[in-house]
Amino acid sequence: MRWATVLLPALAAAALGAAPRADAGDRYYYLGYGVVQVIDGATDTIVADIPVKGAVRNVDLSADRKYLYVTSNRHLVHKVDLAQNRVVATADVKGDGWDRVMYGFVLAPDGKTAYGAFMSRRAENGEAIVGRPVVAQFALDTGRIVRSVEVPWGVAHLVGAREGRTIYAFGQDLYTIDTTGPDLRIVATQPILDKGMNMLPFWDYTFDNGGVASMNYYTATAMGVMLVDQKTGAIEDLVLKGDPAMAYSVVLAPDRKRAWAVMDDLTEIDLARKTYVRSVPVAEGTCYGVNVSSDGRKVYVAGGGSTLTVYDAKTLKPLKVLQMASDGMDLRRISF
Repeated sequence: MRWATVLLPALAAAALGAAPRADAGDRYYYLGYGVVQVIDGATDTIVADIPVKGAVRNVDLSADRKYLYVTSNRHLVHKVDLAQNRVVATADVKGDGWDRVMYGFVLAPDGKTAYGAFMSRRAENGEAIVGRPVVAQFALDTGRIVRSVEVPWGVAHLVGAREGRTIYAFGQDLYTIDTTGPDLRIVATQPILDKGMNMLPFWDYTFDNGGVASMNYYTATAMGVMLVDQKTGAIEDLVLKGDPAMAYSVVLAPDRKRAWAVMDDLTEIDLARKTYVRSVPVAEGTCYGVNVSSDGRKVYVAGGGSTLTVYDAKTLKPLKVLQMASDGMDLRRISF
């Protein structure tokens, strides 16, 4: 499988004053170009703009839920204070003479380091030297690489499990990485491409789903949904019946009995029956990201273009369309 970076048009983003976070409720974080925009789930209005450098790609939430770590430009890691809605620190993983590009990002339990999947290169005597693809642990304050393990073919996405003792690295194959020893070790490899599974796992909604990563894939005849339980490390593979709905990403409903998928259409999925329930076209066009309110009453779709659409989950009728500051990559939810 060839992994391709999703290219988004680069639009200028205006930075507005940060608004304080509410004490309770849902907040949605729109991952845009040059900005992360914060939407209040009670009013469905933009309450803060958080300036960042470049296109936002990956995020993870600290264990105390006080900080959102945001990666951008494939090499910067911004620490966002959620109470103040502002970046309080930034690390760059480029270093030691290497130009590194990061795919996938998860925090380590120690709160001081994180894991990323890296491709790297450097110049030597006028020649380009390409490094081997690795999954590496690095310091969040400096970006310095602490340890790494080589991964064949490279990796597109990471999911942490078992309190950080296991890292799942999704690429052409699925690699299980043991982090508990002095060195990172690949302890299992499961085929993905060779099983006829076409997967682009840039979106997983782990903290939005309450600790379960959800990623869809395709075979020649069906769409499937792969679920990874962060607590136990268990992987569940659900193959859906019927003609496959086309989707970039899938998020679980709060009851985990249903899911929502999005691309050109917003599609409801019955996870217990492994069937599609209903589908409506997204009037604003192709979207990458989908999320759902913590009470299950509203569904949000965004990314791809520069709009965010709020749907009534019961009727699938649009309730509101927000014009965002830039094109986006994803939409994440944190419930306070």
